[in-house]
Amino acid sequence: MATKSAEGKLVIPDNVFKAISRVRESGVINMASFKQLLELVPSDVASWLQDNKEIYMEGFFFGFVPESKNT
Repeated sequence: MATKSAEGKLVIPDNVFKAISRVRESGVINMASFKQLLELVPSDVASWLQDNKEIYMEGFFFGFVPESKNT
């Protein structure tokens, strides 16, 4: 089960947050396209996303917060 912040956002590793934020800000793909997302992030982030797809999909709707900001 994923950890949620006080605001209800999913807490994810900082490197994952940074990588998916870069892709989102670029506007290159629709963030719902999981396969395309995996192609655009570093391999360690892609591995985390593959292992935690349900967390990504839930966070896609509710938002994310990096571990370092979850205080």
